[in-house]
Amino acid sequence: MTQILVVDDEIAIREVLIEFLSEHGYAAAGAENGREALQLIKTIRPQVVLLDIAMPGMNGIETLKKLKQEIPTAAVIMISGHADHDMALQALDLGAYDFIQKPLDFRYLERTLLAKIVTLEPETGEGAREGTHGHGGRRTGQRAR
Repeated sequence: MTQILVVDDEIAIREVLIEFLSEHGYAAAGAENGREALQLIKTIRPQVVLLDIAMPGMNGIETLKKLKQEIPTAAVIMISGHADHDMALQALDLGAYDFIQKPLDFRYLERTLLAKIVTLEPETGEGAREGTHGHGGRRTGQRAR
């Protein structure tokens, strides 16, 4: 089962995302900031991280840099309600898989997850959630570029 870590300082958003992911067959955990996320990844080793950009203390860009050092294979999807175009490009240049604006489009999020998870372990098919039909790994949305 694919492990997803949701990192967002807004508890309501974090809880909604964890519930959405759990209902769609993913193992989901949450962290309220970058420091907590960096501690948590040592034990749960997520394949995907949903990471808010605007957080107090260590922001999402700083957290992304450290996450990619610790688990370079994890797909990091940045989420933000007030990031600009340059910040989105910076996140993508630093290795983020995608960038999604708040309010979140859950259908786009699901398609993005499916597209990435299909490529995580293509030989065994593990990593994909149960009941998922293959989508050929094609992206159905557009990146913020």
